Amino acid sequence: MNIMKIKTFKILSLAVCSALLISSCKKQLDIPSRNSLDAGVALTTKNGIEYAINSVYSILKRESHYGRDLFSVTDAMADIAFANGRSSRLLAENRNTALANVIIWAGSYAAINEINLTLAAYPAISDATAAEKARWEGELKFLRAFYYFDLVRNYAYIPTYVVSNQDKGGVVINLQGFNSAAAATGYFPSRSSISECYSQIWSDLYRSMELLSNANKGRNYASKHAALALGSRIALYEGNWARCDSFATAAITLSGGIGSLTNTSNYVTGWRAADHPEAIFQVWYATLAENLGVNTSLAATHTTLSAPGAFAGVRQGQGDLVPNAFLLTQLGISGFPTNLAQSPPPPALTYSNDIRNRLFEWGVNASGHYVECTKWMGKNGGPNWDNTVVLRWAELYLNRAEARFRLANEAGAWSDLNVIRSNRYVGFTVPPVPLTGQALLDEIWRQRMLEFAFEGHRFYDLKRNGLSIVKTNPAVNMPATDYRLLPRIPTSEVDGNPNLVQNFGY
Repeated sequence: MNIMKIKTFKILSLAVCSALLISSCKKQLDIPSRNSLDAGVALTTKNGIEYAINSVYSILKRESHYGRDLFSVTDAMADIAFANGRSSRLLAENRNTALANVIIWAGSYAAINEINLTLAAYPAISDATAAEKARWEGELKFLRAFYYFDLVRNYAYIPTYVVSNQDKGGVVINLQGFNSAAAATGYFPSRSSISECYSQIWSDLYRSMELLSNANKGRNYASKHAALALGSRIALYEGNWARCDSFATAAITLSGGIGSLTNTSNYVTGWRAADHPEAIFQVWYATLAENLGVNTSLAATHTTLSAPGAFAGVRQGQGDLVPNAFLLTQLGISGFPTNLAQSPPPPALTYSNDIRNRLFEWGVNASGHYVECTKWMGKNGGPNWDNTVVLRWAELYLNRAEARFRLANEAGAWSDLNVIRSNRYVGFTVPPVPLTGQALLDEIWRQRMLEFAFEGHRFYDLKRNGLSIVKTNPAVNMPATDYRLLPRIPTSEVDGNPNLVQNFGY
């Protein structure tokens, strides 16, 4: 292998893919980047620092991240979705083949490198106020925690369920920025342990909470509220139940925060708004030029519809990934055929009192009608550039419900569970006899599945709880010990670095 190629990969694609340093990230995005700026300018002025931070946010928009894969690919790998073959996309993921998984390594380390360079540079900006510098550091530390959390929950085991004889550790933790391949000469990093990764994530997250205001600049940016919500998720995955309870409670009771929980009267309209009223943090697509197109955006992946109810109209998206019979039944929907495909005209579906099922309806005929998810329907005013809701209010109650169950506070878990059920089932009345034990935990998990269908939670919930992935169409029975639960680290990274250990089985 050419020595320069080795050095390029040896820095984990940090400098090579950085939008601050070269323009190739535009090609990876397949859209013009409005945030790219020459590094020599970007890190020496106030405007440059702002551009640099925006560039870090922009990487979240990629198809490989929250533009699609962290929602759609993971749900295809879980037990709630069916890849219908309208295109060649997501079939391997739906079958859980060995190389089917999210591939966020390069983009995430590109973002982390930008963060590290910007953190090193911003203190020298002489005309910035102390408040501006505090906000910069707070946003950057939140984002670094966010990127590292996504990396470690994908490329490593989740602490609540580790297959010890297959565990190869966490991911590479790097806090130094590189502005060229030459600057990384001699850098051969190894993987930190899973616990070391979480320690670094918490260090960044706690610092961001010290520096950011409760709402900061709103749901499109990092804030203390977003950090608390993210912290509740991280603690849930880590199995730190008391911390999860504490963070979720702090986020729920925070004064001057962002958004609020929706109910049966505004749940559906909330998903039709440009900014979801429950969103605490979202990935923001500011202009139509940033849309990911008719093949791989969230909307195009999940529905063929141009508008709700337009199943007899012109097909707009691919509708590659649709809910399977298991999920539809759990949502209280009936009237669909067992093979999911329905010849035109499709019959009327029957819906239960779960308001969430109103976001699932017949799509346009293309090799048959399918029931499709309409959470991502061009609500910004044009197709394929919906803002992606990453952290929202319902998760706070469901995180806390599970944490309280683990803490033997079943009364608190039951109360939080019923906050969700009261706001999702029309005419819901709290049962006089509470669920207890495993039945209570199973219902918490079931509500998570229903609440976050096609929002990328289900795969990780199965993974962190050591539950098998079982599907009938396609036929999959993958135990939690299967090596395919973890993706392969990019071969180019491992080949160029003798210290970087590949995941088990690859």
